[in-house]
Order: sequence, then structure tokens, then C-alpha cells
Amino acid sequence: MINPDTYFNQLATALQTVDSQILALATSCLEETYRRDGTLFVAGNGQSASTADAFALDMVKQTAGDRDVRRLRAISLSSSISAITAWANDVGYEAVFVKQLEVLFRPGDVFVTVSASGNSPNVVKASEWVLDHGGKVVALTGFNGGKLRDLATACVHVDVADYGHAETAHIAIMHYWVDYFKEIVAS
Repeated sequence: MINPDTYFNQLATALQTVDSQILALATSCLEETYRRDGTLFVAGNGQSASTADAFALDMVKQTAGDRDVRRLRAISLSSSISAITAWANDVGYEAVFVKQLEVLFRPGDVFVTVSASGNSPNVVKASEWVLDHGGKVVALTGFNGGKLRDLATACVHVDVADYGHAETAHIAIMHYWVDYFKEIVAS
């Protein structure tokens, strides 16, 4: 049986591995996108897709609450099962995010990718595409960071070799960003 104290201590240790300077760089990429009225795209696979969807929703809804203020435009590329399955069927699963970006992306926009391994081909290809087209990439990774660790403009890395702890840490980081933007949008 898993001891709850041990489990939560391991999670706390994982969160403490996040480099605050890299987190600040990633946060500034997001803030710059808001200030220039750009778009934040976010994507992941599996549990990370759910995290991406929730983050995009929270950035659009929760940061402004009921106030009539300009909100950050945030779109989850993981949310349209029709788009994902159409592109996967016709082109290949590695293209499901790039094909959506080809239509929606503008230079200067930011792509936030959530990938515990940092090696998912569809988010790696989308990251490369964004960088090649004048955007920035913020990656949330675990394990050793994979390809995204060196590719991203800012890679917020959680140094843990456990999917559950990496994914939970990613959710915590995204909730930090939502709270951060509540203050930005209010000012």
C-alpha cells in the first residue's frame, strides 16, 4: 500500500526541481503574448491533452472572471477530436497539431506543449514548426525532458521519472500561470 505521506513528499520534491528562472522566462513569454494581443496555443497527448484543455479554458475564463476586460486568447489544439482524427487519418498522427497551427498561428504567438516524456512526435513537430514560423515554445516536461528540453524557448522541467508526479506538477504550474494572469488582466 502506498503511504500517503511518502507519496505527497515525493510530489513536493518533484515540484521543488522546477527552476524558478526558467519558470519566470516561460511566464514572460505568456505575458508578452497577452500584451501584444497574440494567441496562446496549447497541446498534449493523453492526460496532458486534458491538462491542455483545462489550461486553455482557465486562461480564457478564470483570469478575468466576470469582469469586462480583454482576455488572453488561448486555444487548445487537443480539444477537437474531429480535427485530430481527420489529420491523423489523412496525413498522420504526428501532424495533428501542425496542421491546426498552419491555419491559426500568427508570428509571435506562443505554443505551450505538455509532454511528460518531452518526445511525443506530434508536439515535437509542432514545436519545430512554431519556431520556424516566428513563434516561441514553452514546454512542460518530466523525466529527462526529451527533445523538447533543448528545443523549447523555455522548458519548465520537472525532474521526476513518474508520469503521475510529472502530470500533477504540470497542472500546478498551469494553475500558477492562471493566478499570475488574474493579476495581469486586473491591472
